[in-house]
Amino acid sequence: MEIEEQGLGEQIRDFVRRQVALAELPAAAIVAETMEYLAGEADPAEVEARAWPMVTEELSAHLAAQAHWPEVTDSDRLTAAFRTLSAAGLVARENFSCCQTCGVAEIGDEVPRGRTARGYAFYHRQDAENGVDDSGVHVAYGLFGQPTTADIGAEVAAALRAEGLTVHWDGSTGTRIRVALTWQRRRVGRLAALPATVDDDVDIDVELLDQWTGVYDPTDGPSSAARLAGLHLPWLPAGVRIQVAHQGAAVVVRREGDTLVGTYPEQDGRELTVGRYDGMDLIRRLPGGSVPAAALPAPPDFLEATYQYRGDVQKDVPLDAAEVRLLLRAMRPLSRDFLTAFGRSGGCVQVAWERDGLWLEELDMARSTSTGRIATVAEAERLLTVLATEDRVPIDDLGGDLVTKRW
Repeated sequence: MEIEEQGLGEQIRDFVRRQVALAELPAAAIVAETMEYLAGEADPAEVEARAWPMVTEELSAHLAAQAHWPEVTDSDRLTAAFRTLSAAGLVARENFSCCQTCGVAEIGDEVPRGRTARGYAFYHRQDAENGVDDSGVHVAYGLFGQPTTADIGAEVAAALRAEGLTVHWDGSTGTRIRVALTWQRRRVGRLAALPATVDDDVDIDVELLDQWTGVYDPTDGPSSAARLAGLHLPWLPAGVRIQVAHQGAAVVVRREGDTLVGTYPEQDGRELTVGRYDGMDLIRRLPGGSVPAAALPAPPDFLEATYQYRGDVQKDVPLDAAEVRLLLRAMRPLSRDFLTAFGRSGGCVQVAWERDGLWLEELDMARSTSTGRIATVAEAERLLTVLATEDRVPIDDLGGDLVTKRW
């Protein structure tokens, strides 16, 4: 049975609000998730048409609110506690699986091949949504290959309390651990991107000429120029080309560092270069309009990154320092998560969770060497921030027993 008119708008708004607060999906992916959520219950075109303005409104409100949040939120503390538990040999996962039953059945698959884990801790999607609604989250815990004991529950509770979180648990192995918190997850970079604010938006046709996978890629077919320019083109991976067609003309867009380069086949292959946040200028040129050729100042910080997080590999993506720091904090011990980042001049910092901790190193491509050591997340953040903002790798400032290896 189809949802009534008023009820449909309420369902879309409620779903969008939660997705924005969870801070895991960018704007276009939230719209796609909303359509999937209501599949079979409402006309997909109507859901999409209603969802877009709601996503823009809710995301704008989220960004305005987070400007006034404390530097460290309860959500940050929750992630730090789970990172501590993983480093201690537990598979600790946030927003893992859809429900308790599926989470318990699937958590063993999170142990990387060739490694062992004593036990696990997780909260699932429904728990996360409860957290958004100020009901706290409930953390499940257990041991692999043996019955759950109160000791494992106490270890999880202690890690949560050590981060300053309020924990409620009666000490029983049959009871999950409740964490009372204010849910505040920041959005930066691609997760904070909104459609471009323009008065001359047009309908375009998009075609990916090279493979780009993941939650950040645009879909082939009709689109809004403002959405493509605001949500996708600034983060176009190196080596990926997008063809944009409008009024019988086309432009092929690629990214080179901080710039976007548009090639116009119907204009004898003429090329136009703009800042990577100025993709609308490339589209405006399609119907024969003129575009200022003056180069805009580059963004204050820039990294070209390849990384793996939650099994998703993103290659050669431009990120700023804030997005790299957020990604680094979310990377999980006892996983295959890694990050390789290049500065504008080719300096390279790489981090990866290994058996002994977070390995942090400088890669010297010219000498085929790497220099680094096991480091803290804060140390890795400092090194990556300097690379992004100052275009250098102060590896010697890291101190400690640095190890240099040849490839």
